[in-house]
Amino acid sequence: MRTRIVRCAALTASAICTATVMTSCALFERRMEHKVKTEVSFSWWGKDARNEYTLDGLKAYQNSNKDVVVRPEYADFDGFKTRMDVEFFSDTTADIMQLNYSWLYEYSPDGEDFYDLNELSEYINLSAFDDDSLSYGTINGKLNALPTGTNCITFYYNKTMYDSYGLSLPENWSDLINAAEVMKSDEVYPVEMTKKAAYLSSVAYVEQVTGRKMLSDSGEFQYTSEDVRLMLAFYQEMLNKKVTKPAWDFDRNDLEKCLTAGVASWISDAEYYCEPAQKFGFDIVIGDYPKHKQAVSSGWYKKPTSVYAIKKNTKSPEEAAKLLDYLVNGEEMALLQGMGKGVPASKAALEALEARDMLDGIEYKANEKMANSEELEIMSPKLEDQGVLDLFISTSESLYYGRAEIENASENLYNKMKELYK
Repeated sequence: MRTRIVRCAALTASAICTATVMTSCALFERRMEHKVKTEVSFSWWGKDARNEYTLDGLKAYQNSNKDVVVRPEYADFDGFKTRMDVEFFSDTTADIMQLNYSWLYEYSPDGEDFYDLNELSEYINLSAFDDDSLSYGTINGKLNALPTGTNCITFYYNKTMYDSYGLSLPENWSDLINAAEVMKSDEVYPVEMTKKAAYLSSVAYVEQVTGRKMLSDSGEFQYTSEDVRLMLAFYQEMLNKKVTKPAWDFDRNDLEKCLTAGVASWISDAEYYCEPAQKFGFDIVIGDYPKHKQAVSSGWYKKPTSVYAIKKNTKSPEEAAKLLDYLVNGEEMALLQGMGKGVPASKAALEALEARDMLDGIEYKANEKMANSEELEIMSPKLEDQGVLDLFISTSESLYYGRAEIENASENLYNKMKELYK
């Protein structure tokens, strides 16, 4: 009896020890599992559709990479730059950042302020990008960023409407002015421009007429006060002759409502503006890049849709690099994103879309036109300076409503542009 009691006590003690050890092991494993998870943050801007597919992609990535937790930081584009300024200069940016092309060079003018992605080539398939794509993000020999795609201002026209007026699609600025003469009785604009399109169209016009670029290859401001006056005068002519609606009143729904017979925007926004009109059965086609009839230069440029960079002092460069590779080269991310950021710059992402017959639609056709055009040059990142754009639009608005005269307005704008480009 006593022996049985001793044996039972021993077995009970053993069981308790075993249970205790197993419980401790389980707790240890859970703690270790928690400890080894690495957090990587990723910031971007976008509307609901982009946010949705990006979040789906990040969720899929985490399901396949159990040791990583991705912290998303996203917002609408309006105000995003102001937030980035604060974060960048307070060193609170995300590990991976979506940046506008011009911001990259603003934040890292000498190439020293982002992680050199060449040092992370073990984790990022850089061979998926051609030399032009890599050059966009290379500053002083350091690869600061990778492009999501390539972009340019493109003119899209409702051919159904142009045909109804007996008009051919515009090839130059004069054609657009002539179309306005025909359409204005119905209060229809031949084309509507976003603020960026209005600004870059005015820059293009000056270069076409004078042959002079606003910025030199090294980014120095080259315009004279007369060039700035010509910019403003051109846009005022487009407004006064009803070629385009004021950019500050731009409404993306005007194309589907037949209030405009065209729209000028980035390739990456083509579906956003054109698809609703296509659903109504309108034939939306891609037009030429407009020129002056006696143009001595093209005046039109291409640039990255946006770029991805990694924080210079990220605590997890390897994990950040692997996530960046997934964002630009990953098949699952490519299929979720489609052409939501334009046609991908990555050959790997492009092949994933091609294999599933996803390379189609207005954005793809616009990209093909851009890729086959020999007249488009690579844009200086400084040409998109937000301060210059805002000044041009506000000055144009003052002129349009008679609050300023062009002589004084152009001289003031010229002086401010010189100051901003110093």
